[in-house]
Amino acid sequence: MNKKADIKRIYHHYKMWEDYKEGFYDNCSGKDKELKTQSVINMFSSPELTREYMTRVINEWTYSCQHNLSNSAVNKIAYIGQAACCLFNSVPNTVTMSAWSLVPKEDQEVANQIAKEVLNEWESKNKNIQVCLSIY
Repeated sequence: MNKKADIKRIYHHYKMWEDYKEGFYDNCSGKDKELKTQSVINMFSSPELTREYMTRVINEWTYSCQHNLSNSAVNKIAYIGQAACCLFNSVPNTVTMSAWSLVPKEDQEVANQIAKEVLNEWESKNKNIQVCLSIY
């Protein structure tokens, strides 16, 4: 039996999401976008930073992780990477998505592997979590 099937969908109001509070859904442009794009490349070029911030996401962003990582429609590997960049330097998810193509393939592969390990850790800790709906 697939262990992932044990995780039930969890809903939290967006005002509870840590990613929302940190600017995950914000926009930026110009020089700010250029700097944030470079910070994405810099973070993913360091496996140590990548692991540190991905791990911080699953340990510090309880509501955001429950809401997003229990959703079967979400690309969980991408979410963890985008969330790590947001936590690292307040990088909006859209900037991380556009910067991803600038990250060397070798660094992408390492980051994806780390994200899979971090996701497995989160799923292992949360496999028995119950269906939940938080009202803000």
